[in-house]
Amino acid sequence: MESSEKMTASKPGHLFAFDLDGTLLNSQKQISAANLKALKEISESGSVVAFASGRLGSSMSKFLGNIDIDIAMLTLNGAEVYTDKSHGSKLVHNAPLPPDCAHFLIDYFKADKFNLNYYSDGKLYSVRSSSTQPWIDLYYRETSTVFNFIESFELFRGKSPSKIIFVGEPPEIDKQESFFRTLWGDSIYICRTWDYYLEFLNPHANKGEGLQSLARSYGLSMKDVIAFGDASNDIPMLKEAGLGIAVGNASVEVKNAADKVSTWTNDQDAVAMEWELLSNSKTLALR
Repeated sequence: MESSEKMTASKPGHLFAFDLDGTLLNSQKQISAANLKALKEISESGSVVAFASGRLGSSMSKFLGNIDIDIAMLTLNGAEVYTDKSHGSKLVHNAPLPPDCAHFLIDYFKADKFNLNYYSDGKLYSVRSSSTQPWIDLYYRETSTVFNFIESFELFRGKSPSKIIFVGEPPEIDKQESFFRTLWGDSIYICRTWDYYLEFLNPHANKGEGLQSLARSYGLSMKDVIAFGDASNDIPMLKEAGLGIAVGNASVEVKNAADKVSTWTNDQDAVAMEWELLSNSKTLALR
């Protein structure tokens, strides 16, 4: 893992980290006008805005469109973390999946049961067939991530991907989750980011450790970090942040892990509403 180092640019006031799906994005997979206004105000206040998602960086940045907001990125669930452009877009945390685990998953892959997404070098690879096409279509509808189609995963032998995801029917994914949790325990970070997704990552590829590395790179302590989330893979981030906020639509598990549960959901501009409260609070010394 790369070590973090302080940036030469001025030290920011705070770091705000936002999960995307189910948190910053509404049910239409969009950033509302109110949430976008909040992001701009946060950035203009002298704080860092970070997107934290299981997506590739290229997929995450699309949500800003032509809006000029400089963002840091915890990509691929924290497997690769980058500072914002004004601080060099520097990689400050890198935790790939061990090659032996990746090989096992490739050999285990059952195209008639689910699809396998392979993430490497900032790209998403998959094998397209009549069996996998429905799951490829589902993933694209949900994330708009561009696929690179290959004939076989054999060309990745000996390599360490950023992560691997199984995409399939929830009952099948439930079965695979049970099998792999029994097989690998905590030696591999296994998480469900949606009923249809089962993700496999390096144990250090989580939003919590990624957020710690990002904060250090800006010279900030974790008490200067505010994080928003809704799903189980957001829990490490919410626990590490000085203030972890679960949006109103978060699962019970996530709400229990958060410092605060918002009154509002992702479809009620929870981020914008909570920002308004924070910006008017005497406990948050903003520039």
